[in-house]
Amino acid sequence: MREHQEWFASIKDNPCKRALVFEAGGVPCGFVNFNISKYGRVAEWGFYIAPTSPRGTGTLLGEAAVEYAFLTERLHKLCGQVLAYNERSIRFHERLGFRREGVLREHHFDGQTYHAVICFGLLAREWRSLSQG
Repeated sequence: MREHQEWFASIKDNPCKRALVFEAGGVPCGFVNFNISKYGRVAEWGFYIAPTSPRGTGTLLGEAAVEYAFLTERLHKLCGQVLAYNERSIRFHERLGFRREGVLREHHFDGQTYHAVICFGLLAREWRSLSQG
């Protein structure tokens, strides 16, 4: 708990950070964070879905988070990184309209092995085109 409190204290007044709880039916079931660049309206995002959340929660969280990024924060681009072996998260990003932009080879060390990381990006105009389609 102390570690979480220290982390929240470090971001709560930072104008480049957003930490949002995702609720479905009034029940907290996920978390989204945005790290927004100071200039250029570009952000990295991350998310967590509670393991007890009902099926489909991830899609709802992803759609709401992307909408928030482009409509509320008025971002130009949203970026994400996925471990190359995480096929589920790769498909998740692609379903939301993200495009693969590159691979960071042997970029993440899990304590035993280095893993590649796939970089994704979604531009506001691409999202608008998909959401209006």
